[in-house]
Amino acid sequence: MPLKYKPDFEEALKRWKHFWNKEAHKRPLLIGSCLKKEATEQIKDCFSLKYYRAHSGLWTLQIELFNQWAEQVEFLGECIPSLSPDFGPDQFATFYGAKLKFSEQSKHTNWVEPIIDDWDKFLPLKFNLENETFQKLTQYTQLIAKDANGKYLVSDIDKHSNIDTLLALRGAERLCTDFYDNPAAIDQAINCLKKDFPVISDLLYRAGIDNNGSGTTVSWTGGYYSEKKFGVVQADFICMMSPEMFRKYVMPALEEEIEYYDHSYFHLDGPGALKHLDDILSIKKLGILQWQPGEGEKPNFQWLDILKKVQKAKKAVCVSGNSNGILTPEIVKQLHKELDPARTIYHVYIENRKEFEELSKWLEKN
Repeated sequence: MPLKYKPDFEEALKRWKHFWNKEAHKRPLLIGSCLKKEATEQIKDCFSLKYYRAHSGLWTLQIELFNQWAEQVEFLGECIPSLSPDFGPDQFATFYGAKLKFSEQSKHTNWVEPIIDDWDKFLPLKFNLENETFQKLTQYTQLIAKDANGKYLVSDIDKHSNIDTLLALRGAERLCTDFYDNPAAIDQAINCLKKDFPVISDLLYRAGIDNNGSGTTVSWTGGYYSEKKFGVVQADFICMMSPEMFRKYVMPALEEEIEYYDHSYFHLDGPGALKHLDDILSIKKLGILQWQPGEGEKPNFQWLDILKKVQKAKKAVCVSGNSNGILTPEIVKQLHKELDPARTIYHVYIENRKEFEELSKWLEKN
């Protein structure tokens, strides 16, 4: 399937196929982008207000801005152009009755206020197919899919399911004490969410995230792609949990979500979550682990011990930078001596196509 914004899609597809077969096709995967040489228009910001536009029904505007941006960008290596119909990180909580809220001073993000005051009155959790946000999400997905045809792909949403949904519905402080005061309620709630996860995901795939059977992608991780069902799994709340509590309440949900996908990607966020790394790596079907060190920490690519540990467990790693250090081609060359190319995806900072091609050739030769 050709893509207007990714003329070399077939070549990228070939490399992704090899990657999922645990092989390196000439070199490790490279995710990068840069402005086209002929780019003349001022690049408009199409992402910072994406949640606000989705929630406000400004769908056509968001799609137009994305197309204007994509026209000016070269998607290099295995980076696949894609647009997600995301309504915000807590959108899963809205499927159970919470309401998305915005501040006029910070429209780039949103949140929900906890709505569970009494577990007995709220349980069992019930996903309502007619829920307003879910209906809008479905319609928005269909609209993007119609526009995307032959140009780019529709990507999966940022789900924040399982324990993160409970965090949004109950609030952090109360949820923490519930593990001691009312563990049965948490257990029942998690089981409800586990039952609903494949139902919700299937509905969204049919709405357009499966790209008419052409494969799936996740855009917030840099345009990752699979010909099969592919998604990101995460649980940010686990940084506040002990290993024992994590194994009892959250691990089973993560295992079921990973089992749902043909290919999966786990987003491990913050130093507080590292205590769960061994347990997460023990999940046999997990394909990729992305270590996000967190704000103020050294960049991902400087945690070589973690990256090697992930690969030793036969999982692939995402290597990237942050505000404390960008991943340059020279750093990629250094890391290439240490990491298995068949299990590495580099998010490299590239100035132009020439710089990318030089790095690509170097990796193929070495």
